[in-house]
Amino acid sequence: MQDRTALDMSVDLEDFFQTKIPAIVDAVKGDEPANWGLMNVHQMLEHLLFPLNFAITENPIILVTPEEKLPRQREFLVSKYGMPKNFKTPFLPADKTVPLIKQDLQESKQLLKETINEFLSVINKQDFTTKLHPVFGQLDKQGWLTFQYKHFSHHFMQFGLLSLPPPTDDAANHG
Repeated sequence: MQDRTALDMSVDLEDFFQTKIPAIVDAVKGDEPANWGLMNVHQMLEHLLFPLNFAITENPIILVTPEEKLPRQREFLVSKYGMPKNFKTPFLPADKTVPLIKQDLQESKQLLKETINEFLSVINKQDFTTKLHPVFGQLDKQGWLTFQYKHFSHHFMQFGLLSLPPPTDDAANHG
């Protein structure tokens, strides 16, 4: 997995979403260039909404990963590695971007922060056990936080919004 960035898996993931992510989102100006991929920074912020909503929605989610491939997907999820550049998700168009929900960048930023808060509220409910992710299968609270950490880190690095310190020795032993 040399084409993937090693992430610091020892971070406090809830704190990451409650403090670091809102600060990064607030700092987005809208003209940040992409290091790879088709999206601009506005589209990327709205793209981050979709998997947050997988955990929030009451609508049924469809598993796109064949059952026999789930162990490999989960192996990646618990590893220290982030997503590879130019990763193509199986349920989004490969050659074009999804239309914006909000045409105004500030409104998109606010919507993302509100959706993060709703996501954290849902996974922290006492009765939350697991929820289906279309690629990774059933995820518990820690699984959802880990996936979102990897997804947000991937896209924030795509636009130079996040640089990660070298993993700690403890984090290096996770994968």
